Amino acid sequence: MAMRDGRDARRQSVRAYLHRWTETTGAQLLVVDPRPDEGALADGMAGHGVHVTWVGSTLDALVEFGRTDPHAVLVVPEAPGIPAEEFVGVIRRLGSPYVIAGTEDVTENGVGSLMLAGASAVVLRPYAPQHLWELMAHGPRSVSEHARVEVGPIELDATAFTVRVDGQRIADLPLKEFELLRTLMLHAPGVVTDDELGDALWGTSGHRPGGNTIAMHVTRLRARLGAAAVVRRVRGRGYSLTIDPA
Repeated sequence: MAMRDGRDARRQSVRAYLHRWTETTGAQLLVVDPRPDEGALADGMAGHGVHVTWVGSTLDALVEFGRTDPHAVLVVPEAPGIPAEEFVGVIRRLGSPYVIAGTEDVTENGVGSLMLAGASAVVLRPYAPQHLWELMAHGPRSVSEHARVEVGPIELDATAFTVRVDGQRIADLPLKEFELLRTLMLHAPGVVTDDELGDALWGTSGHRPGGNTIAMHVTRLRARLGAAAVVRRVRGRGYSLTIDPA
């Protein structure tokens, strides 16, 4: 029982981490569907580095479209607000999102109207994360880079939770060290403040451990990376990750 509880806690921690980093740095999928999200889609897309914003009307969707600049928009014909086909026409004029029509029946009349308005694909409810990922991967804006980060010889894959140095996979990092490394890599060679690192490791709300905890994780990360990179403390500011050109 204790082992099972430990696995469940780790899964919850990983899930929270995925949602946190995809919300701030991931690709964006806007879903316009009055039926509430059951959670499975958001969890599944987070694993691909895609953050899901779910709204119930096309009017709310216009607001979120301007806020998130989504890579793709999934909309159902019966969404309340302005007519769905009009909404698609508006967002197509505002940008170049990949538009997907959602439905329970591909023969539904509204699906044809959405396709004529600019939708490029159709998906059936319940939405399958893998299918949506495959559609987005072939859309006009690349989404794959949000799951993988490369700095010098270091390659980090957030979907598989792996780190490679010079092409060789290193031992799996503890979750906090993985989060720390990814945050430093995303900003490299810039400096990440202590507050920004705190947000990345523990979120923007809730209890945070003392400042020495970050220093402890940095010390352990340095030992794991060895000579592959330099994690430098900038006094009074934060930390940076750089690659020695030599």
